[in-house]
Amino acid sequence: MTSATNDHGEQELSKEQHLTLLEESAAEIKGLLDRLEKIRKREAALQAERVEIHTDLKQARELRYKRLTAALDAKIPKSHAATRLGMDRTNLYKLLDGRDDGSSTSTG
Repeated sequence: MTSATNDHGEQELSKEQHLTLLEESAAEIKGLLDRLEKIRKREAALQAERVEIHTDLKQARELRYKRLTAALDAKIPKSHAATRLGMDRTNLYKLLDGRDDGSSTSTG
């Protein structure tokens, strides 16, 4: 029994085999596209969470600054305030200098 081959030396397929292969290709691509869509949805959820956390961080830093200035106004030494904030005095001074200059970003 010999099988027919095409010009490229490949075995020729029946029409039904071609259609089956096309369906397999379509199913494979659909599966991959579905996986990508799920990934996109997870990424969007993570992005939304990241934005929310950045907003919370900004608010926490503003509250920290208000509490720090209130403590300094109450004559708490800067070294004690820095220790309680868990930062070194250099960063504390940078935080205060940045705010005193009217900078909109805070460090630390």
